[in-house]
Amino acid sequence: MKPNTFQRIWREIKEANADFFNLRTVISPDPVDDATRFYFIMMPNDGAMAHLTLAGTFYISEDYPAKPPIVQLYTPTGRYNVDAYRYVLDREDNRISTMCFDILRSEAQGGTWKPQYTLSSLFASLMSAIVSFYVTQEYGPDQPEYVSMENLRTVKDSAFRTYKRYKDQLPDVPRIPLVEATTVPATCLFSPRKIVAGIPELVTSEPIYLQTGSQEVHSFAVDLSSLHPGIVFSVVLSSSKIDLLGKKSGTILVRNGVTATAARKLAKGTTRWFYHGKPMNDGDMRLHVTIGREQMTFAYYEDGHLYVHGDCPVSRLSAHHIGDVRGIPFYVHIYTKDKTVQEPVTIEVLDIGGKGYVHESVGEDERNDFGFELIQSSEADEVPEHVEKPDMQEREWVDGFMNDLSGLMLE
Repeated sequence: MKPNTFQRIWREIKEANADFFNLRTVISPDPVDDATRFYFIMMPNDGAMAHLTLAGTFYISEDYPAKPPIVQLYTPTGRYNVDAYRYVLDREDNRISTMCFDILRSEAQGGTWKPQYTLSSLFASLMSAIVSFYVTQEYGPDQPEYVSMENLRTVKDSAFRTYKRYKDQLPDVPRIPLVEATTVPATCLFSPRKIVAGIPELVTSEPIYLQTGSQEVHSFAVDLSSLHPGIVFSVVLSSSKIDLLGKKSGTILVRNGVTATAARKLAKGTTRWFYHGKPMNDGDMRLHVTIGREQMTFAYYEDGHLYVHGDCPVSRLSAHHIGDVRGIPFYVHIYTKDKTVQEPVTIEVLDIGGKGYVHESVGEDERNDFGFELIQSSEADEVPEHVEKPDMQEREWVDGFMNDLSGLMLE
């Protein structure tokens, strides 16, 4: 590798690792001293792979930055464009990327990569593509790629197995920087009760109004710890009492469901789907839903704190985001369905104690200074306890490099 290319790569690695809050990516050099090869982990914040550790490697050619890195993702995702060329891993072929995205080809090769792009811009684009609800097609419009409840476990198990296989080469896993929710006074939308999933399928609130200019907030909380892959659970804010999918032209809605599949629809528009936050049927999930102060925000408990689900509101509710809806009644729906013949599942509606939880905007300066720590891989919450620590002598170069980056990121 040319000296100036080598210097540029190290500068870009430091920049990418220092921006973990936004990129959710950590890069480290090859532990056996291949100067052209680097390992990475990516930790998506939305969708089926949210908070899982995806592992891979990339190679830098002599033509960098005229040509993009060759990126190979080891973790199977079940997504077509992401897993398109996984067969190259069996051949140990370092000439082909495993993912099929335009940014992995130079403009001369019919792609979108430009020499002025950096590793940060590359991984930001790849992360966006990995968690996007819509998959880019070579011909025709983007196509939706749904994540079913049944394959959530498959995705998670694949991530665990892949991480265990490659852990000795990979950088240490950072603790995920979560955004704490802000407590505000709130009116209860649903009084405490027990809902048997699917009986009835729909529970609807009294009408509420948005964009009133007041600080009025509505909220409710549910315990979802008993959910299993056969239970459908969604929260829908809709201008209709019956249209939960936005099939009618005039319906305005925002929704999010158990698979972290969310949607938003404006009047006379089409329903646009996206992934937001992590799946809600994975462990002890106590979910707070808050509507008001021009946002619909989910929050959940972890380690005794309430964090914003997905790091931001499911949607802002200002006129800019959903149109002028002043004077239009909206309804909050809890939709459940049991697709199995197992024992009935109970969802408990909790007492909110007059409190709701919203997202306070974080300025760019604050976000860049967001504190987080690098931890040993065996301590990561999403890694099974039986995963052993990497051998420290074998990882001496990598760990020294990561320690330097840790100091940089915590400055």
